[in-house]
Amino acid sequence: MPHFASRFELPALPFERHSLEPEVSRAQIDLLYSHHHRRHIDELNAQLASDDGRSLAALAKAEEADVRDSAQEAWNLVFFWHGLSARSVEMPERLARRIEAAFGGIGGLQCQWRARIQETTAGWCWLVLDSRSGLRLATSSPAELPDDVTPLLGIALADEAYRIDHRHDRGEYFDALWPHLNWEYAQLNSEVAGRAPV
Repeated sequence: MPHFASRFELPALPFERHSLEPEVSRAQIDLLYSHHHRRHIDELNAQLASDDGRSLAALAKAEEADVRDSAQEAWNLVFFWHGLSARSVEMPERLARRIEAAFGGIGGLQCQWRARIQETTAGWCWLVLDSRSGLRLATSSPAELPDDVTPLLGIALADEAYRIDHRHDRGEYFDALWPHLNWEYAQLNSEVAGRAPV
């Protein structure tokens, strides 16, 4: 009988739970982080033997569907948290130029991203870098990433991400996140993509 152990722990947030207020309440952060994110970590740990040495990223590509789904959603949530910042983050110039080319400017990106989030039933909405066409928006189901692109920022669309603060209004939820998007993190992800094939 295999021995099971808690290999993965809920990672620390890159900001204090109250630090996105008033736009995003501590209660809302607690729901998504302490309950939803923790559940995926716990589900993943329950499926792993203690001698399974695979990383979270490797497990997100595992052949075992249950392991893969739990690991990918846990990975997505870590990515989401790092894409937010308590302080206002200035847009890096290189990223601003790419956004200008793809969306006509930061206002165009904001409007298109908001509309996409309102109209989709997907679990995630991403700003991605496509090696063929540049920046674009993409959606994915829960526990998935868009294919053949590099994610720069992701927005969680699970009900647990917004129901306390915004009930069912995803547009209002996006508006609350917008001033907290971490553009430096997006630029870093684009630079990493530039050093390896997408």
